[in-house]
Amino acid sequence: MKKFRWASRCFWLGALWLSFGNSVFAVDAIQIQAATDRQLQPAITALQTWVAIPSVTDATDSHRADKTRLLLDIVAEAKRLGFQARLVADQQVAIIDFDQQEPVIGILVHADVVPAGEEAGWQHPPFSGLLVDGAVWGRGAADDKGPIAATLYALAAIKEMGIKLAGGVRVIVGTSEENMRWNDFVAVGKLGLVPAQGWTADAAFPVVHAEKSFINAVVSFTDSRPLSAPLLDDWAGGTAPNSIPARATVWVRRDGDLVASWMTAYSELNPRVGFAIEEKQDGVQVTALGKAGHGSRPDSGVNAITHLARMLTAGAKGGNFAGSFTDGSAAGRTLQFLSKIIGGATDGGSLGIDRTHSVMGSTTVNVGQVVTDSEGVHSYLNIRGPIGLSTAQIEAALVEAVAPLSGRVDVVAAMDPLWVDPDDPFVQELVSSYRRWVDDDRAPLSIGGTTYAKAFPGYVAFGMGFLDEHLPVHAPNERLPVELLQKGIAIYVDAILTTVGVREASQ
Repeated sequence: MKKFRWASRCFWLGALWLSFGNSVFAVDAIQIQAATDRQLQPAITALQTWVAIPSVTDATDSHRADKTRLLLDIVAEAKRLGFQARLVADQQVAIIDFDQQEPVIGILVHADVVPAGEEAGWQHPPFSGLLVDGAVWGRGAADDKGPIAATLYALAAIKEMGIKLAGGVRVIVGTSEENMRWNDFVAVGKLGLVPAQGWTADAAFPVVHAEKSFINAVVSFTDSRPLSAPLLDDWAGGTAPNSIPARATVWVRRDGDLVASWMTAYSELNPRVGFAIEEKQDGVQVTALGKAGHGSRPDSGVNAITHLARMLTAGAKGGNFAGSFTDGSAAGRTLQFLSKIIGGATDGGSLGIDRTHSVMGSTTVNVGQVVTDSEGVHSYLNIRGPIGLSTAQIEAALVEAVAPLSGRVDVVAAMDPLWVDPDDPFVQELVSSYRRWVDDDRAPLSIGGTTYAKAFPGYVAFGMGFLDEHLPVHAPNERLPVELLQKGIAIYVDAILTTVGVREASQ
């Protein structure tokens, strides 16, 4: 396993040489490390404060007041550190400028987080921001509030060292990244506030040069004539399209002992998923218990929604009730969609959209949420694909699949793949900055996730995940080790100095 190694252990040659005009400046690595160390404690304190603000983005993009409250706190902290900062786009975005120069580099981050899910699954409350066992705990600590702190205090370290940059740096903090409805950044783009080049601090080191396409879509089944005694009702589960649901429930009009026997038989074949049952009037409520994770890696968790649907279908078939749940109700057609059309496939094969690219990998399909309301039942899907699979193809495949069940497909958000040449000079500059601080020779990466890098041309994803360190993003017990926050600050100091250049350095 690769280990982190600081510059003071002779990994650096001693100084980072930067030129501006006819002048050349040396910025000592030990100086950077010392400045980083001095900024660490205020960075930890700020991160704890920000994690405690539940700036949640869900499928409907609610909780705007908490998002604005968080942005106001970030802006106040930026001003305290001596930067220019303000809110724009109806208080949805914070703009932070290092100085008054025209910004030549943009750094994109997001302040919103996915829902915390069941609090019982957390060792510490999800919005506590507690510092325990050398890490800040809570939803958003790693994604993406830790990178906000690392970026802001990297700039603070540069200012403290008395370095004047050759150009401006602009940090843009959005609040709607997690549900892919990027109206916040659309507004920023229209305002002309985005530098021509930069990175988002929201993925992994060394650099992410390629990202799959994605679609967030809702598949809905409605009851034009609701049945007086439906066999299924009240589908519910998950928290967001791009999270693997750890819990799902449905009401079943069947004898509890019979359903319990189905659950037992299914669990014997699928031991990673658990079930519970509760007697209700005229039936039972069945709960499936899976394992949460990021929707871009659907095989990394256990999808409670799809397992629940498959258990009911397998049980009904085995108990000579084949077709008994296909009564035409919205809940019954949802069962058919989840158990037969989606099934256990996470590679798009059941939809005919399975594709594989030598660099970008394969298609992924995640059913992240299912909701029952007065109109019917709605399943929220997150689908990602490599180059060669467009968002138009994904949408067409969904529409075709649900047509026999009279289902409706609504595309909430869609973006085609991102590809930047891994040998691009800007990419290689960032790789060099990372390698000066971490003993790691990995090449630039391709990921299944989608980041703000897709929002504007000229951007890639740069950190702040370290591939040898598992961070439970979008899952219970999300946390950011202080050691990684410290390393992130130093790497971002280096990257800013390298890509922007130095106009004047204190001696």
